[in-house]
Amino acid sequence: MVPVSSDDSLSSLRGVRERCFKVQEAAARQQLQHFEVDNTKLKDVVQIVVSLIKRDYDHPSEIPAHGRWRHFDAGGRPRIQTLINTWASLGQDAMEQTRRTLDLFTVACLLDVEAGHNWSYREKTTNRILKRCEGVAVAVLDLFQTGHFSSDPSDPHRVDSEALCGLTFEDLASGLQVTDRNILVGLEDRLGLLHHLGQTLQTRSDFFGGAVPRPGNLMDYLLAHPTTIKTQKGPLIHLETLWPVVQEMGEMWAAEKGKGGTPGLGDVWPCETIQYTNESGSTEHFVTFHKLSQWLVYSLIEPMTKLLGATIEGTDQLTPLPDYRNGGLLMDTGFITLKKADLDRGLENYRQNSLIPGQPKVEIAPMFEMSDPVVVEWRALTTAYLDLVAERVRDTLKLSRKDLTLSQLVEGGTWSAGRELAEISRPNTQEPPIVIKIGDRVIY
Repeated sequence: MVPVSSDDSLSSLRGVRERCFKVQEAAARQQLQHFEVDNTKLKDVVQIVVSLIKRDYDHPSEIPAHGRWRHFDAGGRPRIQTLINTWASLGQDAMEQTRRTLDLFTVACLLDVEAGHNWSYREKTTNRILKRCEGVAVAVLDLFQTGHFSSDPSDPHRVDSEALCGLTFEDLASGLQVTDRNILVGLEDRLGLLHHLGQTLQTRSDFFGGAVPRPGNLMDYLLAHPTTIKTQKGPLIHLETLWPVVQEMGEMWAAEKGKGGTPGLGDVWPCETIQYTNESGSTEHFVTFHKLSQWLVYSLIEPMTKLLGATIEGTDQLTPLPDYRNGGLLMDTGFITLKKADLDRGLENYRQNSLIPGQPKVEIAPMFEMSDPVVVEWRALTTAYLDLVAERVRDTLKLSRKDLTLSQLVEGGTWSAGRELAEISRPNTQEPPIVIKIGDRVIY
C-alpha cells in the first residue's frame, strides 16, 4: 500500500468512531458497496446480547472487563491471580507485580493468533486441552513462567529485550506445541512482532527505560509523566499518554512491513464506500481501526487498575473491536449480509483456495484477503453498529454507561454472542462467516 501524508486524526484513537460512522451513514443512505443492512434485525441482535447477559450474570455489574486476562482464566482457573499471589508471598511489591503482569499481557496480546480449529494446547500442570485464544494465552503463560522471555535464569518471570531479540521460531513453535498436525497459522509474523518489540524496548528508553528494558517499565513512564495526577485512590493516567506507547509496540511496525494497514498511520485502510473525490493524496476515504493497539489498551489497563488502583482517563474513546466474533454476530443474525456479487466472489476464492494442498475444505464460507474492500467495509460496520447495539442494550437493561461499560458489554455480550453463533452456524470449524485468507493473514 502506498504511504499517505500524515494525518493526526487517522493515527489517533479519536478518529476511529468518526470514520467508521461515515460508513454507517452510507449504510443508512443505502449506499454500501458490499453489504445489505436489514434494520429490522437490529432488535434481534440486541435481544441476543441481552439474553446472554441475563443468562450468564446475576447482575451486569458482575461482568468482567474485556481483555486478555479472561483468556488466561480458561476453565475457571484463576491462573493470573494465583501467580500474583505467589509474587506477593515472595515479597514483590505492587509496582513490580504490575510490571510483571504488563510484561506477560503485552507478549500475550502480540501472540494473540487467531488459532483455527486444527490447533490445540495441552496445559502442562493440568493436562487440560485448550483451543483458540484461551489455548494460546495459557501456552504463553507457560512460556513466561519457564523463563522463555527472560534473559536472566534467576529472574524468569519477566519479559526483556535481550530474550525477545534472541527468541527463535523453534523455541516459540515448541512452546506452543506446533507440529505438522497441530498447525498454528501466522506464527512467523507474530515472532516478527516479538523481535520488533525487543528492538523497541531498547530504542525507546523514554517509554521502557531502566537497567533492563522491558514492557512493564511503561508503568514507570506513565507514573512519572507530567499529565499523571496522584490521588488518594491511586494515579489518574490519561489514555492519550498510553496511546503512543501501545502503537509503538506493534501496530506501526506491522503497517510499515506490509502486514496490514497504511505506512505511517497503522491499522488504517482506504474504503471506497466513502470515497467521494478522486483528489490525489486525499485521506478523506480512509477508515481507521487500530485494533491491535486498542486490544493492548483494553488488556493492560486492567492490571493497572486492579494492582495499583489506577484510573485511566479517556477510556470512553475506546471502541468495539472489529474482530471476527463481533463482526460475525452482525452477519450470523442476518443484520448485515454480503451482496450477491461479493458472496459469489468470496465463495469462488474459497473454492480456489481449497485446491491448494493442506488448505481446509469444510464448511464453505466466502473468503477474502484482509485488504479486500469487503473486509474494510465489514470492519467499519462492526465498529459502528456495535456502538449502536451497546446503546440499545443499556436502554433495555435501564443501565448507564458507567453501570455497563463498553468493555463489559463486549465481554459479556457481543463477543460471547458472536462466538456462540459461530459454534451453532459452523459447528465443525467454528470459524467466522467470512474467512480471511490463511495464506495472506496479516497481524490484525
